[in-house]
Amino acid sequence: MLLQLVHWLQRILDASTIIYGVTGFVGLLGLIATAILQIGTISTTRRKLSHLRKMGVTTSNMTDQYDPKFDAPEGTDVDGPVRIKAIYIHPIKSCGAIELNRGLLTKAGFMYDRCFAFATDTLNTGTVAGLGWQQITQRTKPAMSQMKTELWLPHKKSDPRDPLVESGGCIVLTFADPDPSSWMDRLETLLHTWDLSAKPHLSFIIPLQPSPTQIDKFQIGLKTFRIHSRDARGLDMGIIPSVAVAMPKVKKFLGIPPRQNLTLLRCMPDTLTRTSLNLAPLERIGSPSVHGYTDQQPININSLSSVHAVSALLPPENQPLNGLRFRANIWITGAPAYEEETWMRYRILPKGNNNPQPRADVAPTLSVVCRTSRCTMPNVNVDTGIFDTDIPPPHKKKGKPQPSATLVEFRTVEMGNGAALGYLGMHCVPEDASLKEAEAQKMGLYVEVGDEIEVLERGVHSYGSTANEY
Repeated sequence: MLLQLVHWLQRILDASTIIYGVTGFVGLLGLIATAILQIGTISTTRRKLSHLRKMGVTTSNMTDQYDPKFDAPEGTDVDGPVRIKAIYIHPIKSCGAIELNRGLLTKAGFMYDRCFAFATDTLNTGTVAGLGWQQITQRTKPAMSQMKTELWLPHKKSDPRDPLVESGGCIVLTFADPDPSSWMDRLETLLHTWDLSAKPHLSFIIPLQPSPTQIDKFQIGLKTFRIHSRDARGLDMGIIPSVAVAMPKVKKFLGIPPRQNLTLLRCMPDTLTRTSLNLAPLERIGSPSVHGYTDQQPININSLSSVHAVSALLPPENQPLNGLRFRANIWITGAPAYEEETWMRYRILPKGNNNPQPRADVAPTLSVVCRTSRCTMPNVNVDTGIFDTDIPPPHKKKGKPQPSATLVEFRTVEMGNGAALGYLGMHCVPEDASLKEAEAQKMGLYVEVGDEIEVLERGVHSYGSTANEY
């Protein structure tokens, strides 16, 4: 009897030890997970954003962009109005886009569009680095398409003393860590994503508009760099600590040599560039057109039916064609393919019901100045960051770049730009009258998804056909 009691007590103690051991282990794991979530880089970055609100859509309006309902061959009749389907801005030139349900129009285009640009110093073999600065884009660094961009802005309850609130908000740029990951980085990524296959990413904060105090504190000065054949200027944001500490990782991610300098420039109101080619008449737009770090014009518009028409011409392995490769600001539906190429002026009629926030009671009017001459950037697959080609024939080692090869063959619809790899999309300029009317109302001149397009004038476009002086 006594022996049975001893065995019974032993079994209970063994079971209790196991239970206590498991409980303690689980508790320890919980403490480790909590600590990582508190001190990890992801959580640290997010805490700095506590006084800001993330801008953008939660569900993309382009999720159904491949739907055949948007097929409208050239010259066909389409019932219903032309509508704005989606709005995009690209705060950092050539990096990830941000989709909005409403965008604020300014003289220089949509607010926050192409207001930052990466630049490297030029290197000449055998000479000292730093002879000049040149923008970098997806043309040479396709991995830039994989750098995710977020826009964070203050709201009514923001603390005005917060440094990022003083800066008017910030950009958060996120990209895959190019270095081998530690177990803590992998665990932190798992705790945030609950995806065992997710790779650790790095994020850094870029103040949107450094305050005078911050400019003095960090000695932020202006730097001149080249965008194609023109000089551009901007604040050298690479001096800011949160940016400077991230630059070595950015260089490694983009494949920039360690000895080559990299920085990030911020366009300012006094560094905007006056448009010098394909000029809209001043009697329409009011004053000369200006833009930030876009290649040429403030706004770009494109049509889903036009992209569908090009997609149908591609080799089967390159279909369907993702419209986001063309990096337009405004996407429209309801017009036959390429009809936008006949527009000279159009008005945006407020019809969108996606945002209850107020907007000026003004229908923005834009002048259309020229077709968009394409380069190699649409060949970058925005999902992979790799240049696409078609399948080469048996006697060839490499396929043709797509969609460029198809655009050259079928969309060289004019000869205005001899360097163009075909044409798709249209460049536009906001007209001053609309901006002034909104200013008189003390309201923002917003464009929203769902707004309708009213074409005011039609005509024939030819790249470079207008004078280079107003």
